[in-house]
Amino acid sequence: MTAQPAVRLERGGISATVLPDEGGVLLDLLVHGRPVLTATPWGSAVLPGARPAADESTWVERWRGGWQLCFPTAGQPNPLAAVVEGFHGTASQAPWLEVSRAPDTVALGWADREGLSAERLWRLTDHGAAVATRVHNAGDTTRVLVVAEHLILGGDVLAAPLTLDVPAGTQLRPLDYAGLPEGAPLPWPGDPADRWTVVDRATPARVTGLAGVQPQRIGARGPHVDVHVEWQGAALPHALLWEELGASPEQPWNGQVIALGIEPTSTPHGASTALDLDLVRLPPGGTLDWSVALSVRWASTPLDESEAS
Repeated sequence: MTAQPAVRLERGGISATVLPDEGGVLLDLLVHGRPVLTATPWGSAVLPGARPAADESTWVERWRGGWQLCFPTAGQPNPLAAVVEGFHGTASQAPWLEVSRAPDTVALGWADREGLSAERLWRLTDHGAAVATRVHNAGDTTRVLVVAEHLILGGDVLAAPLTLDVPAGTQLRPLDYAGLPEGAPLPWPGDPADRWTVVDRATPARVTGLAGVQPQRIGARGPHVDVHVEWQGAALPHALLWEELGASPEQPWNGQVIALGIEPTSTPHGASTALDLDLVRLPPGGTLDWSVALSVRWASTPLDESEAS
């Protein structure tokens, strides 16, 4: 397959780059010139892989940062799958075909050999970006799926401490750093001693499952920014919270990765299909639809050139 060029989107003071060949990732998003997604220190040296990443370390080596879809699984590969899925699902780093494009939108498509397909429409909004996804099973068997929007904040969003706003009634499920359940579930915001609502340089490296997020909306606010992640779709009743504020000294993190993942997902854990919990079973002919929007409002927005003059 011929390599596809990066797609640059523009809308007023919002701009973004999409890489069709690397999972259709929204690699960067600038809101009034300021970056809002994480970028890995090794991102400029990444070479896209010809095959799905067999394990987490390989996937991370190919990860530049940004926001992409983990699909048809998230976490460890499904050992019972009829086709090779790879860590975080084959589609997360595989080539997607560009279907159509406008100055502020791009439509992409992906499919496997067993009839499972996905369509994603990226679009810029007045305050960030949004994506609408449709999944269809044209195969002969029911597909067992785990879906996760790997939306990872960074850049200027994490330049100062944030306070998380999670709906009342959400259940907090502590996970180990590989995403496996660890400890008893708690009502959000959990034990105050663990400072679950605060994201700053004192926050330990951790992954947390947020079960039953209703309404489907999580906020992160600081003196410098107001961020909201909102989503719609019955396939994504939960979310994962990944906090990595330079707290992991081992490779490849090397204490240099600054990231906050607010990830709408079908499961409140990162165990993929290893736990028979909240798995999506899509029958032949079945379709799933969902959408996610990220909005970012800075406390102060730089003047554009016309205002400055």
